[in-house]
Amino acid sequence: GCAAMGPQSGKDAGLADVRAKITMGVCDDGLVSGLKRSQAPELEQEAAYICLQQGEVEAVEQLLTDYSGRHRNGGPHPDYSAYLLALAQQVRFELTNQDDVARLREGREAHRRYADFARSYPASEYRTEVGPRLNSLLEEMAQAEFRLAEAAAQSGDRQTAQQRMEYLLRYYPHSSVARQASDWLEHATRDEPDNTPPGTAW
Repeated sequence: GCAAMGPQSGKDAGLADVRAKITMGVCDDGLVSGLKRSQAPELEQEAAYICLQQGEVEAVEQLLTDYSGRHRNGGPHPDYSAYLLALAQQVRFELTNQDDVARLREGREAHRRYADFARSYPASEYRTEVGPRLNSLLEEMAQAEFRLAEAAAQSGDRQTAQQRMEYLLRYYPHSSVARQASDWLEHATRDEPDNTPPGTAW
């Protein structure tokens, strides 16, 4: 009987260690690897939430990527896993606040994850939280696009500036910078052809 209990007690000890880390709010490699060895989907979600709060995006993704594929019948609360993965990508977006090109790249991925979540789980209780988060994401992406357009204009690359302003108006028409982009385009069109020094035409 003892020999038969050996593997099980080892698994129980592993789960006990995982539960202790979760209780203490610890997100580390041991937590992730411990859960990888266990079939404990709800603990994966608890751990992912703790890691998300600490900005440990890669840990969240290791814990929850292919969540439904790894667990019987898709696992409990698959919508929550998808929602946490979308939030993790938003955190990655927010961590790129000094690099607008990277910010837009990560923002587009966050937008895709939110859209996938909403499409896959239309009745999820978390869906009501996606709308405000998505609006905030789009606003910040619009501002990044506007900063890049302004930088292009100030460096004398009016063609790139115009393309970015037009893109901003097309995809972020309700953003706080849409009016400024519209004004810039109006002035740029009115001033052509022009020999004004770069960055001062508007």
